[in-house]
Parts: sequence; structure tokens; C-alpha cells
Amino acid sequence: MMGQKEELMGKLAEAVVEMDIAAVEAKCHEALEAGIPAFEAITDGLSAGMKKVGELWNNMEIFMPEVMGSVDAYYAGLKILKPEIKQNEKTSYLATVVMGTIWGDIHSVGKDVAIPVFEGENFKVIDLGLDVPVEKYIEAIKEHQADFVGLGTYMSETFLHVKDCVEEFKKAGIRDQVFVICGGPAVDSDFAKEMGADDAWNDAWEAVAGMKKLIAQHG
Repeated sequence: MMGQKEELMGKLAEAVVEMDIAAVEAKCHEALEAGIPAFEAITDGLSAGMKKVGELWNNMEIFMPEVMGSVDAYYAGLKILKPEIKQNEKTSYLATVVMGTIWGDIHSVGKDVAIPVFEGENFKVIDLGLDVPVEKYIEAIKEHQADFVGLGTYMSETFLHVKDCVEEFKKAGIRDQVFVICGGPAVDSDFAKEMGADDAWNDAWEAVAGMKKLIAQHG
């Protein structure tokens, strides 16, 4: 069974890398029929594939169109596997991340890439969507006891909203309970820190490394 499982998870991961949605869907169904727990199929198959995509991206062997193709394949598999996760399955996470595109901004590409990358590194992600008001961030941070709040911003003018968010987090008494991180092509790490955030990245894989570093430093 172990050899069969490893082979099947390897093929599922490969299908994600190859952007082969039909193969991903077939391997997900095959995994469930073989008795592989859905959560394990996600982590050892889908997420492992996205981790490989990250390695290829960092080595400049693939580019954004290929990344987005793999993201689509990942979500196709997730649609099959996620409803099959049983309550008693092991679902321990490194940290919980509440994230969304900041208000005034309706771009989604970066967030859609970041979510499977974060999940592939064992972060639990709560997706708040687009054009997210600060009140919704605060509500979600409290509800999910989040460790990180991710503020997605793709325009310079919406990047400035980070300062407003941090101030509202302070007023709500939650700033010291959560790491505030920013993502998107408009972000700058130094400026984000000046506005009160903990850090910022414009690359999902760099963000993972940075988030793990924050956990290690403050854990």
C-alpha cells in the first residue's frame, strides 16, 4: 500500500506541475478509491506539486503562465478532495493565515497563486476575497485566531491602506496577536515596515520563507 500510495501521490504532483487538469482529477478520484485520506492526498499530492512549481519558478525554468496553469490544476483537484476530508483526519497546521486583496483593489492573480503555495507549506489559509474592508480583516482574525493577516495590494495607492489597517488593528486590540504581511507587485518591504507591517514580498515563495522566519524569531 505504501509503495502504491507514494507512486500515486507522485503522479498527482506531476500532473499539477504539467498543468494537466484531467490527470489531476483522475488521480484524485483514484486516491480516494484507494483509501488514501483526502487531507494526505492534498498535502502529499497537490501541494507537493505546487512546491515543485515553486522550485521551477525560482530557477526561472517556468514563468507566470505555467504557474497559473498549475494553480488551475491544483484547484481542480482541491474541489474533489476538500469535501472528502473527514473530521478525524490529521489537519495540524504550521500557522493560520487570513488574507485578501485590500479595499479599493480587485486584482486576484497574486492571491490565487499565493494560496496554494501557502497551503503547500502547511499553512491554513482563510481567503477573504477581493476589495476587503478593514472590518472584515479584523472579524476574520478574531474568528479564526489567525497568526498572520495578508494584505494583498497591486496598486501603489492601495498599498498606502496598509497604514490604515495597522492603526485599526491596534484600536481593535489585535495588532500584537498577528503578523501583518503584504503581498503584490506594488509592495516594498521597507515602506511596509514604516507603515507598521511586519514585512512584504512580491513573490509567494519568498513570502513562505519570510513567514517561517517570523515564526522562528517570535515563536
